[in-house]
Amino acid sequence: MYLEGSDQHRGWFMSSLMTSVGAYDVAPYKSIVSQGFTLDGQGRKMSKSLGNVIDPNKECDTRGADVLRLWVASVDTSTDVPCDDTILDHVGDAYRKIRNTFRFLLGEIEDQFDPATQGVPVAELTAYDRITLAHMCEVHDTVARAYEGYRFNVVFRTLYDYVTELSNGYLNATKDRVYCGATNSPERRSAQTTWAYILSMLIHDFQPILVYTTDEVMPHLPASMRDNQEHAALLDWYQAPMTAAEYEPLLKAHKALAEARSAFTKAYEEATSEGVIPEKTSQAARAALTMPAEALEELEATGIDLAEPLVCSAVTVAAGDEFSATVSHAEGERCPRCWNWRELGEDGLCCRCHDAVEGASAQG
Repeated sequence: MYLEGSDQHRGWFMSSLMTSVGAYDVAPYKSIVSQGFTLDGQGRKMSKSLGNVIDPNKECDTRGADVLRLWVASVDTSTDVPCDDTILDHVGDAYRKIRNTFRFLLGEIEDQFDPATQGVPVAELTAYDRITLAHMCEVHDTVARAYEGYRFNVVFRTLYDYVTELSNGYLNATKDRVYCGATNSPERRSAQTTWAYILSMLIHDFQPILVYTTDEVMPHLPASMRDNQEHAALLDWYQAPMTAAEYEPLLKAHKALAEARSAFTKAYEEATSEGVIPEKTSQAARAALTMPAEALEELEATGIDLAEPLVCSAVTVAAGDEFSATVSHAEGERCPRCWNWRELGEDGLCCRCHDAVEGASAQG
């Protein structure tokens, strides 16, 4: 139940409360969510006399209802909240990032991959995919707890930060495997399986907020991802592929990977500014990483190849006091198909691209 500041709503609430308590000796609600007033961007109460009122109907016509819903979810409505065109513009930017992530994930799933028949069991995913999936499950559990407590701003912030992290990290890194790997290779199927898990989680977790956008996604999903439903609002609550007991041991490796990526990024930017990497692409770089022994042990235990998440040609790792990196130019030549720096064969392709092209040709 939502309590607004009008006398009419207060009167209705008190009448319902007294009737229910008097007749049944129980309150007419399970919980109450209170909300403050909406202010303009300068912190003033909205009023017709000041001319600072924002008409929700007009905003729905121009920006779309989901942008307005996303704004409501982004703020702490238990207190007074400001709203103006600038604030809604920022929310619109966040909405487009989320929508583009849906579109990106669908790009390699729609009509190309069905997790029910082509998916890889979690235990057989690559190390990078398992670590990523563990973090996804952690995010989902955080979102679930936030929904239970009506903390919609925590839902928004958690999911938006996760989408941003995906764009800059995992999805960017695994494009190479998905776009350039052989169609049915275990590595490519592993990535597609993880993409499908992430897409499904985002649709389920964003649905209470982005009702129209998630409905738009539904027809493009494989039938096995739709719970036999046409509308996203009818989906069951998301069932994560890992329990807490299964994903928590991998979270230290995920944290170490994030620290390693940060150290590499800093070193790579310095190397490009100094002309060490004239091609201006991290694929033309190789890295020598140093990290604390505990972090190194966590990553080595997973068997991860750090070259993929760092999007570089090769990585060597040593134990040290802190995370740091040195970047130099990659060895070999650039493969014209995948743009990775490798030793090229007689056909001018790296081994993986040679096998992928040969396999595609054999399939006709």
